[in-house]
Amino acid sequence: PQGASQPAPQSTRSARPGASGVVRGTVKDDTGGVIPGASVTLTDANGNAQKSTAGADGSFVFRGVAPGTYTVSSAYSGLQPKPVTVTVTPGQPANAAIVMTVSEQKQEVTVTDTGANEVSTEASSNASALVLKQEDLDALPDDPDDLQADLEALAGPSAGPGGNQIYIDGFTGGRLPPKESIREIRINSNPFSAEFEKLGYGRIQIFTKPGTDKFHGTGFYEISDGVWNSRNPFLSVNPPFRTQQFGGNVSGPIGKHASFFVDLERRNIDDNGIITATIPTGDFQSSFSNQTFFSTPQRRTTVSPRLDYQLGANNTLSFRYAYLTNDHIITHIGSFDVPQTTVGGITLPSNGYSQSVAENSFQMVETSVLNVHVVNETHFQFDRSGQNTTSSSTAPQLNVSQSFVSGGSGYSSPAFAAGLGYGTTAYANSYDNETGYEFQNYTTATWGAHTTKFGVRIRATKLEDFSPLNFNGQYAFLGGTFPVLGASNTPTGATTKLSSIQQYLTTERLLQSGLNSTQVSALGYGPSKFTINTGNPYISFYQLDVGPFIQDDWRVRPNLTMSFGLRWESQTNINDHSDWAPRFGFAWAPGSRSVGGIASRPKTVIRGGWGIFYERFGISSVQQAYLYGLSGASETQYTWNNPTIYDAGFSSVPPLSALTANNSFQHFLIDRNLQAPRLMQGVIGVDRQLFGHTTLSINLMQSRGVHQLITDDLNAPIPIFGACPPGESPRACGTLPPNLGRPFGSTLGDLYDYQSTGVYKQVQGIVGVNSQVGRWLTLFSRYSYSQAHADTEGLKSFPNNPYNIAADWGHSSLGIHHTLFIGGSMTGLWGLRFSPFIIARTGMPYNITTGTDLYGVNQITPSARPSPLTSIPGQLQIPQPLVGSYFNANPLVGAPLIERNYAFGPGSLSMNLRVSRTWGFGSTKFQGQVGGARAGGGGFGGGGHGGHEHGGGPGGGGPFGFGGGGTEHRYNITFSASARNILNHENPNTPNGALTSPYFTKSTGISGGFGPESTASNQRRIELQVRFAF
Repeated sequence: PQGASQPAPQSTRSARPGASGVVRGTVKDDTGGVIPGASVTLTDANGNAQKSTAGADGSFVFRGVAPGTYTVSSAYSGLQPKPVTVTVTPGQPANAAIVMTVSEQKQEVTVTDTGANEVSTEASSNASALVLKQEDLDALPDDPDDLQADLEALAGPSAGPGGNQIYIDGFTGGRLPPKESIREIRINSNPFSAEFEKLGYGRIQIFTKPGTDKFHGTGFYEISDGVWNSRNPFLSVNPPFRTQQFGGNVSGPIGKHASFFVDLERRNIDDNGIITATIPTGDFQSSFSNQTFFSTPQRRTTVSPRLDYQLGANNTLSFRYAYLTNDHIITHIGSFDVPQTTVGGITLPSNGYSQSVAENSFQMVETSVLNVHVVNETHFQFDRSGQNTTSSSTAPQLNVSQSFVSGGSGYSSPAFAAGLGYGTTAYANSYDNETGYEFQNYTTATWGAHTTKFGVRIRATKLEDFSPLNFNGQYAFLGGTFPVLGASNTPTGATTKLSSIQQYLTTERLLQSGLNSTQVSALGYGPSKFTINTGNPYISFYQLDVGPFIQDDWRVRPNLTMSFGLRWESQTNINDHSDWAPRFGFAWAPGSRSVGGIASRPKTVIRGGWGIFYERFGISSVQQAYLYGLSGASETQYTWNNPTIYDAGFSSVPPLSALTANNSFQHFLIDRNLQAPRLMQGVIGVDRQLFGHTTLSINLMQSRGVHQLITDDLNAPIPIFGACPPGESPRACGTLPPNLGRPFGSTLGDLYDYQSTGVYKQVQGIVGVNSQVGRWLTLFSRYSYSQAHADTEGLKSFPNNPYNIAADWGHSSLGIHHTLFIGGSMTGLWGLRFSPFIIARTGMPYNITTGTDLYGVNQITPSARPSPLTSIPGQLQIPQPLVGSYFNANPLVGAPLIERNYAFGPGSLSMNLRVSRTWGFGSTKFQGQVGGARAGGGGFGGGGHGGHEHGGGPGGGGPFGFGGGGTEHRYNITFSASARNILNHENPNTPNGALTSPYFTKSTGISGGFGPESTASNQRRIELQVRFAF
C-alpha cells in the first residue's frame, strides 16, 4: 500500500532459513513530527546497503536481515540525519528511531505526504476524504460565514440527522477561526474512528497555523459593495449594501525554543433585512405584500494569538487564545418580522432587537513523545461566551401567522400594573452566559503491525441565563373556519375559511365599528391564542458528558488493514448514562501483496465499516425543562385560546386571573425513559486509482436511527376516532368537538414531554472524483443521492396526532435527493489562478399543514396536516402546484392524511468563481512557509502520530503536492476578485406550507447556504481583495 516500505533486498551475507531478523522504525523531526517520504538506508559493517522509503506515517521496515550490527541513516531535503546503530538477532525485531534536525543552512522546508491523492489501505486515507492546504485554502472565501457554508457543502449531506460537525484544533464547539490563521482542513477523513462521536461523513477538522522560524506576515483588505451586485429578485430596488473585511497576521520565532502566530481581523457589515410580509391597508379592508428592506448593520472583531514552545527534544507545548465580538446594532428584521409601522392610526411596534456577543477561548495542547512507539497528547479548552439582547419594544407581540409579526421580540418586558397580577418589575434586557470546559488525553502506540490509540474526552458546560422571553405576551392569529357576517355584523349561519391575515382584518374592522373585544369574540373573531410567561427568568446549571475510547488499526497483511474501535458515552441531565458505540472498518486491496515501488501500489481498495453513533441531549432543551417543569419550575407558561380581552392595537395584556381560570398552563418535561439518539450506520465502497493522481470513490451508506427525539403533549385532549379533532373550532365541526378529556386532568394543562421514540432511515450513494494534473490544475467533485424517511424532525417537532406518532412516517427534511458539487483550482496564462466552486441540488422536502391547532396542543405553529381530496364544496381548496392536488383542512380523526413533508421545494444552482494573481518582488527565498522547527510539529492536534488524524509534521504542502502559495520572492502582493453565484441564478427558498398563509406554496426569499445568500440583499455578490505577504 501507499507509503509502506520497500521490500528489503538480499544482503551480501546470506542468512540461514529462519535465522534472519527485522529492522523497523520511524523517521521524525526533532519536534516529534513524522517525515513521510524520507529515504532510509540500512548499512552493514562491510558497507553493503539496503534502501527503503518512510511511509505516510513515517515508518519503515527491512525484512530478511542477517544477524549483525547495522547503521540506519536517513535523508530528506533540508534536514540533517542522526544515524543510529542497531543489532539484529534472529527472531527479534530491532527498532531504530531516527530523528532529523533542521540543516545548518536554515532552509525553509515543507514536508509533504508523497502519497497524496493515491488510494491506500490506511484507515485515514479513504479516497472520499479531502485535505485542503495553502493554495487550496486560498481558493476558499475569506468571509467566515461563506467559508463555513462552502466547507459544509464540501463535506456533503451528513449521514443522519446530526448534521455536520466541526472540530477546531481537535476541539468541538467554538467559532470558525479566520481563514488567514488556518493551516489545514480535513473533510470526511477516517469515518469510523472511535475517537469521534459522529460518523466521519460530514466531519470537518480545522487546524490552525503554528509559528515560524523566520518572521512572516500578511495584511489584506476586502470589500463588496451593492453597486457591483445583482438585485434580490424579491425586491423592486437594490438596497444599499457594503461589507468590508480587513486584518492581517504576523508569525516568527521567540528565542530558540518558541514561536508565535497572531491574527487580527475586523468586519464591518452594512446589510439589510429583506421584508416579505403581508400587512393591512390603512382602512383594514384588504392587505398587500410589503416587499422592502431595513438596515441591519453589524460589527465583528477577532483577535487570535498562538504560542508554540519546545520544552525539550520530545515535548512541545502550544497555547492559543481567541477573542471575538459581534455587535448587531439592530437585527431580527426581515421575512415576516417588520420594523415599526403605522397602519390606520395603529402603531405596530418593531419586532427587532439589538444584540452584543463576546467570546473568549483559551486552548492548550501538550505533546509528549514518550519513546519511539508511544506519543501522548493532552488537550484543554476553556471557552466563555456572553450574549446580551435588548428588544426594540416591550409591547406584546402580534403574530399574524405567516403574514407579519410586530411588537416586542420578547427579550425585554415592561413593568405591568399591580392589578394585572404579573409583577411590577421591568426587565430591560436578557443575557446568556455559557462557560465550557473540554479536556482530552490521547495516547498513540505502535506495536508490531498495530497502531493503537486510546484516551478520553470530558466536556462540562455551565449555563447562566436571564431571559424574560415572552414576558411581554403574544397574540396570535392562525386563520381557520369563521362565521359569515351579514348586515350589521349579524351571523348568517354560514361559515368560511379565512387565512390568518383575513382573520386579523375582520377583527380590526369589527373593533373599529364600535364593538368591544368581548362582543367581537362572541361573533367568532379575535385572536386565536394569547400566550405569556411569568416568574423568575434566571437559571443556572451544569451539564457534563464523557467519552473514553480505544481504536486499533491492524495491518493484517500489506494489502489488508482492519480497524476495531469501542467508545463509551455518558452525560448528565438525562437518565440514560451508558451508551456503548462499537466501530469496525476495513480496507482491502485485492491482488496487491507486495509493497514499496510504484508498480506495486494498489489500484483498487475496497472499504467498509459499521458503527453506532450517538447524539448528546442539548443543553438548551434541559434549560427549557428546568424553567417550565412540573416541580421546582421557576417560570410558568400560559396559553389562552380564543381570548376575549384585548384592544385594537393589541398593546395591553389581559389580567393573569383570566388565564388561570382557563387552566391554560404549559410544562416541559424530560421523559424518564429518554435515551440518547442512536444511529447505526454501515458503509461499503470502492476507491480506485484511475490514472496518475486521479482517484474515484464510490460509497453506499445505510443509516438507521432509533430513539430519535420528539416532543409530544402527554396531556392533550384524547380524540375520538371518526369524530372532529378535539382542537377543531365548533364552527368547522358543526358542534362542540367531542373528546375523552385530558388523561391527567385539565388542571395540569399541557405536558410537553421530551421523548426518544422517533425512528429515522436513510440510504445514500456517494460518488467522488479527486484529481491533480501537474501543478496547474486540481479538481474535486462529489455527487450524492439520498432517500431519508422519519417520523420526527427533532425536539421542535410535534406529531400531527399526539396519540399516533407512527402516522407521521414520511420524508425527512434531510432527504435532498440529488446533490452535486465541483470545485478546484487552475493556473492559466499570465499567472492567473481560477478557482471555481459549483453546487447544484434538488429541492428540500417540506411539510403541508392546516395552519390550525386541530388537536389542541396549544402550539403557535401547529403541525396538523390536511387530508387529500378532489372537490368538496365549502372546504378550503388551494392548488398545490408541485403535486397538483387539493386539501381538506378539517379531516376527521383517523382519516387518511397526506404524508409528512409531502411537497418538495425548488432546486438550486450556484457557481462561485475566484480569480487571483500574485506578483513577487524582493530577494529570492525558498517557496513555502515552514511550520516551524520549534512549532511543535503539527501543533494543535498533535503530531499526526497513529493514523494522521491530526495533521502531523511541520507545515505541510497542499493535498495535491502544492508547496504553498505566492512566489519565490520575499515580498508578494495578490489581487483577487470573487463572485458568488456568478451566473445570477435565482434560488428561491423553501415555500410556505401553511394552508392559512397568503404565501401558501410560495417562496418568500432567496435560499441560504453556499451562494451569496449569507446576505439577503443581493443575489450575486462581487468581492475584491488585495493581500500583501512577506
